[in-house]
Amino acid sequence: MQSKSKAVFLVLTCASALITAADLSAAPRLALSTNTVGPVNTVTGSNGPSQTVQALNLGDGSLTLTPMSSATWLSASVGTRGSCSGNGGNCYAVNIALNVGSLAGGTYTEFITLTDPNAIDAPQDIAVTVNTASVPASITAYVTPNGGALPKSFFNIFTTGTGVKGAVTTQSGGNWLAFVSGSGGLIPAVSPWLVQVAAPAGLGAGTYTGSVAISGSSVAADNKTIAVSMVITSSPILQLSSNSATRLVAVQGGTPQYAVVSFDNIGQGSLNVTGGSSSAKFLTASATSPNSLLVTADPTGLAPGIYNGTITVTSNAANNAQVPLPYQLVVAAAGAPAILPGGVVNISTYAQEAISPGDIAAIFGTQFAPSGTFTAAPSLPLATSLAGTQVLVNGVPAPLFFVSPGQVNFQAPYSLDPAQVNTVQVVAGGTQGNIRSIQVNRSMPRLLTRTGSYGTIVNATDGTLPFPTSVPDAVFKTHPAKPGDVIVIYAIGLGPTSPAAMEGQPSNDGTAGKPLQSIANVMVNFGGFFSGHLSQLIAPFAGLTPTAAGLYQINLVIPDDITPGPAVQLFINVNGVNSNVVNIAISPDGK
Repeated sequence: MQSKSKAVFLVLTCASALITAADLSAAPRLALSTNTVGPVNTVTGSNGPSQTVQALNLGDGSLTLTPMSSATWLSASVGTRGSCSGNGGNCYAVNIALNVGSLAGGTYTEFITLTDPNAIDAPQDIAVTVNTASVPASITAYVTPNGGALPKSFFNIFTTGTGVKGAVTTQSGGNWLAFVSGSGGLIPAVSPWLVQVAAPAGLGAGTYTGSVAISGSSVAADNKTIAVSMVITSSPILQLSSNSATRLVAVQGGTPQYAVVSFDNIGQGSLNVTGGSSSAKFLTASATSPNSLLVTADPTGLAPGIYNGTITVTSNAANNAQVPLPYQLVVAAAGAPAILPGGVVNISTYAQEAISPGDIAAIFGTQFAPSGTFTAAPSLPLATSLAGTQVLVNGVPAPLFFVSPGQVNFQAPYSLDPAQVNTVQVVAGGTQGNIRSIQVNRSMPRLLTRTGSYGTIVNATDGTLPFPTSVPDAVFKTHPAKPGDVIVIYAIGLGPTSPAAMEGQPSNDGTAGKPLQSIANVMVNFGGFFSGHLSQLIAPFAGLTPTAAGLYQINLVIPDDITPGPAVQLFINVNGVNSNVVNIAISPDGK
């Protein structure tokens, strides 16, 4: 029988949760029609055209939005309720001004931050990109010899007048340069043109020169000659998926923030990244692998504000100086914990996407715990308070796996309802932070990875990891699996089980009359949809890993009809939802 004090505590806890839930249902909720604007092409020396983003209230009441800018050339004002047409008039026009007339030619990305201390999903950022690049004086293109991985390279040229024409000449190397000028060579608007550099067959490594003479434009500044250099190299050539600024958020006097940037080698040979040099004291970089850097932004000694810096890569690539890495550090004043926009993610892919009842998720932000805190749950069952920190899901404390100043890992309650608005809030040292909404699906299966794209899969036959023998592991032996081997695939997000589980509690181990908590009809797929070798089977067992919390496993025998390979794709389907794809090594003999 419960003691009187414990019963009273339970009643008070439930009452508090009900009050919190009621408060949340009456709160405004911020959503934006877009979180990105641009790139907006402008005339060098002139201000850009104004832009508008709709701020929608998806909740109750009214939004009280305050805009803040990360740059002097960027500003915004918020209209009254109903100043835009979205959400039945419960919408506010965010008018963005681009005062870029004083900027030198180039591409710039800065941010408008919209805050409302009483709104769910606030604050939010709008990334604004403006291109003020005029016709450049020179271009350097890095390419591989003809027949290599990158024999061609293209550059956008932005003109502002009409009637533009381009004439190309090469001083060395033959006919390797072209100016792609559109239909008839005339485009009656501000337009990007293309300069194409293509290494001719038989031309060896070296630097070759040419030029593009632009004429005929109605704007005199367009009419200039671009000096073009083509560097044919057998060295690696760096490529980034994006050169937009990466934004990191820290707290005054708090801990450093980190970002990992990976590079593709679109040239020849093997890339070897050894480090990076920085244009700012707060920013440093060190190599973590031959194709990646760890970038550190340290707020030590910095007052609240916004700081910019650039990393230049040090590597054996030919074009290090041509791949700048811009970073922006926002130093916030000490205060309440804050969940970053998009800061609630699953712990498998770390993607901002739906989570499921019972899922394991991570929250990223600032001031979740005192500096230096790095606390993991000592055992099961999981506590709902760790190092003075709580995570409230729909106003109710959730079980915690891990707490640090910038990251908290928690288990979502099995009571999450996909049909309602679900929210997450961090409370640190008794101080409540902002509230973010989370999308919920009944199932959101995500396979865990161990090394690169290889899944966290154990060959139960001998306890090894089914990787190629060339892919080592610090703990387990590795070798390919073979048809007939029993494997155990680990995952999160499979959703409710039968019998039902309780968040934070160890799952049943099948003894003492407690059956394993399983999920029926989990489909396992070997091979890709377009590979022509897709093999599907129902897993004999899928459910919670015995004695764990929130961790699922799928047990099966590798069928005989699997096409072997060092990286066979594998994914699962639960209740019609596909997981991410991981790799498993399979060979006919397991060697």
